[in-house]
Amino acid sequence: MEKENKDAIKSLEQEKNELNALIGKGVSFEVDDVEFEVKKVFFGLIKKHVPVKVKRQFKIEEPTLGTLDRIAAESIELAIDDEALKSSDGMKHARTLVAHHSKRCAKIIALAVLGSDYLIPRPWHGGVKYVEDTGRLEELTSLFSRTIRPSQLYQLYVLINAMCNLGDFTNSIRLMSSDRTTMPILVEQEG
Repeated sequence: MEKENKDAIKSLEQEKNELNALIGKGVSFEVDDVEFEVKKVFFGLIKKHVPVKVKRQFKIEEPTLGTLDRIAAESIELAIDDEALKSSDGMKHARTLVAHHSKRCAKIIALAVLGSDYLIPRPWHGGVKYVEDTGRLEELTSLFSRTIRPSQLYQLYVLINAMCNLGDFTNSIRLMSSDRTTMPILVEQEG
């Protein structure tokens, strides 16, 4: 029994180390896209645009708290009615979910890829003002919307959840909430 406990602890420790390595290095993935190459014909008088397939590579790293907040704001809008999926019109409801949430899923991946680069620092009255890079977000959302397949979406979403490191975030909140020096002392009220 003791050997089983040691093995279980060792296995959990290995899993924790692998997760920390994953979070530290980040995760890369590729999508196929199309670019147009300009070919000149008839002595350069006519330009012909030829589509060329390219692979674009992206990396998801551990997000900042602001990125976590943006991802959570999008994720909270994902609503699924399990009863409707189990009903006889389950396929119809699944197609409705695709119509309502496919763009949002692509946006969540785009937010994870952009990370803190979503906010661009600009000089402002002797200080710094951060401006959202909505153009780049829309560009990546559009790219992911047209190139990511449902099987890849699932894998990426699992990786994003792992990269968000919600366990450490939750433990940090627990530590902060229990160790307050200004915590009020509860006094029983006399009835």
